[in-house]
Amino acid sequence: MKLNVVCYLIKEGTTEDDALDKDKISKRTPIEINGVLCGLYIKKSRSEPKWSKLFNDVDGIDPNIFRSESVRGLLVVNIENRIFAFTFGHGRSMLKSFMVERGFGLRVTLNLGDSDQIKSIDKSTLEKVSLNTRSQTSKNTNVNDFDFEFDQEILKSICAVVEDNDSESSEVVSGCDSVSINTEIELDKFPELAKRLLVAYRDDKYQEKYPWVDFIQFVADPSLLQELNEEMANLLNEEKYDDVWISPPEVIDYNDFSGFVYKIKNGQSPCLHGELDLSSYIAESKPRKPITIDSLKRREIYKFNAEEKNIGGWPVFHCMNCELTLNDETYILNDGKWYRIDSEFSEAVNNFFNSLDKCRIEFPPYNGMKEGEYLRKISDGENFALLDQQWIHPKGTGNRLEFCDLLSQCDAFIHVKKYGSSSVLSHLFSQASVATDFLMNDPSVQEQVNKHLEETYLSVNFNSEDSPRKYRIVLAIMQKNAGDLHLPFFSKVNLRHHARRLINMGFKVELAKININ
Repeated sequence: MKLNVVCYLIKEGTTEDDALDKDKISKRTPIEINGVLCGLYIKKSRSEPKWSKLFNDVDGIDPNIFRSESVRGLLVVNIENRIFAFTFGHGRSMLKSFMVERGFGLRVTLNLGDSDQIKSIDKSTLEKVSLNTRSQTSKNTNVNDFDFEFDQEILKSICAVVEDNDSESSEVVSGCDSVSINTEIELDKFPELAKRLLVAYRDDKYQEKYPWVDFIQFVADPSLLQELNEEMANLLNEEKYDDVWISPPEVIDYNDFSGFVYKIKNGQSPCLHGELDLSSYIAESKPRKPITIDSLKRREIYKFNAEEKNIGGWPVFHCMNCELTLNDETYILNDGKWYRIDSEFSEAVNNFFNSLDKCRIEFPPYNGMKEGEYLRKISDGENFALLDQQWIHPKGTGNRLEFCDLLSQCDAFIHVKKYGSSSVLSHLFSQASVATDFLMNDPSVQEQVNKHLEETYLSVNFNSEDSPRKYRIVLAIMQKNAGDLHLPFFSKVNLRHHARRLINMGFKVELAKININ
């Protein structure tokens, strides 16, 4: 018969008993399938829909008519010392979630599926607001037609037609942690199917078809998450802050901002901090030692507006950033989520970051004023012209945006942002590439910018035919730490994505650090 078969792979070294939730399973029925001893669990449950209560008082309706019985099943098959759990109905609930092999279904699908016969993909972005999206096409196609940005998006799931299928009818496979395969199946075929899935899981040919898929992987394994969190907690308790720091997880409106507050005390004025600093946070909030991840999730950092009123905040854990190495693998904590980074990808991203030219413009240090005040202070209309909060309206968009923050007399479009988390800095990089793209393709943009510059000595005289470009793009970041500019890894990933766009448009991209006193 043709069925949609769902299968989980249990973690290596785990026994069948350890993998099952004993509160939700039924008695085990041992069965032999083609010489393989298997375990079958069947459980029934009775329920009635919530909406049935609407009709409890209606004459002539028997309440029993609403009651239904559901059956869930779990077939456990052991092949080559690996345990496979085939689930039926809601049989998934019988498994302990932390005992399943994460990413098993995705890898099997990437290996079994035809790369030119993809039906849909699920992906997640690394932008300010993480977007989880499912893309489907009207006909089967390859991954390139899904506009997948491999350097800043994570592939979570994929659905495709099985490649080189020998069965009489086509098979469709999809997967994330579990694998789902629509195939012809009978009971005596389950051991054979388990072996087929194991071979596909162990194969690495997917790396030839999708070389980018392992670049950035979301960590979902509970035991690995616990290990990573404990490692970070150890760094905090040992006061080793080189690889762990805090930053605001969202863009701050510095025009309506007086500072961050680490601890609120009844009857006392809050102690305001213009910047987030981990050592200052530890010293002032005095968390109980040893510091734990649970305490970081319970405690909050608050933000106060210009009137020094509390306008909310975030759990400290969501402000944490960490880069560490565990078992020769690189892991990144960003906005409360852990990611594993491919070593070659990490090296390529860091090399690109280091290859960008450093801007030679000398910016005055930032002294704690509001961001807008700083930009106005250094704008004299001759060396720097102010374009911060000066809006342009590109044709056909219905939206407004800033073209840049400053225009320099040395032909630089300068975009400025205070240092923050990856999601905060992504706003800066996106603004630069989007505004420049409009300049290239909408002549009215230059006219609108020059309208804002009428009372200065500067103007934009851009010709899209010029090669090399007259103007260059400067990304300037206000940062407190000594030395060169430091960015979180995902900021470097995002920077590379947008800088490549700008370079492909013919512009030179430079980085600048504005020191904070």
